[in-house]
Amino acid sequence: MRLDFLSVELLALMRARELTNGFANRFLMLWAERDKVVPFPKATPQAAVDALAVRMLGVLDFVQAERVTERDHMRIELTAQAQGVYSQLYRGELIDDSAGERVTALLERRAPMLLRLAMIFALSDLQTRIDVQHIQAAMGWIRHGVESAKFVFVKATDAADSVRTSAAVKKIVDFLRIKGTATRWQITTECFQGHASKATIDAAIERLLLASPPQITVQPEPRIRGVRGRQTNIYALSVGRPVSDIEK
Repeated sequence: MRLDFLSVELLALMRARELTNGFANRFLMLWAERDKVVPFPKATPQAAVDALAVRMLGVLDFVQAERVTERDHMRIELTAQAQGVYSQLYRGELIDDSAGERVTALLERRAPMLLRLAMIFALSDLQTRIDVQHIQAAMGWIRHGVESAKFVFVKATDAADSVRTSAAVKKIVDFLRIKGTATRWQITTECFQGHASKATIDAAIERLLLASPPQITVQPEPRIRGVRGRQTNIYALSVGRPVSDIEK
């Protein structure tokens, strides 16, 4: 399905509920701009149209399109190399939530969309095995979809907050990697030296805790009997979490 909207029209038509209830994330949104105005555009050469039609018919014949009513008549698999590339993307870029809650909800189906695109690219090459180049080509479209969603749905202020939070996340990870464990007070005073707002640090810690899997752990420090006041929390990097994945 192809829909053409101006970004302002799209924002007006889609209510907040539709952005988060699973409807909007069924579509891969791609931003495109007209770079010139041609009053009398030339028609595509018929030879090019015919060549494309022949290629499409070849793909339809390969996939046995006449069996469209049958289920699972053709099996598509990933090569071992493609599985490795996809696994790395799945644990990193495909679950990145640095753009904020709204955009993350819109991009919830990035992983299955990538596989479907890769499958189409493989079938277009007349093969039933998804290879690395198909995963990479599909990921290029997914990345463009991510940037398109950010462009349309993220306000300038939200984008600035997201950048600050991402920088704070990296700073906390680097700090905990060196120090091992730290209290909230130590993160504020030693890691940021008092130069980051409470809201930014809260957002960074929340992102680390809510990541899948969590990138940091928090444990309450045992309270000394008779001592009152707020309980101290101890933060540390999650055990066994790859450093490369954390920094993504």
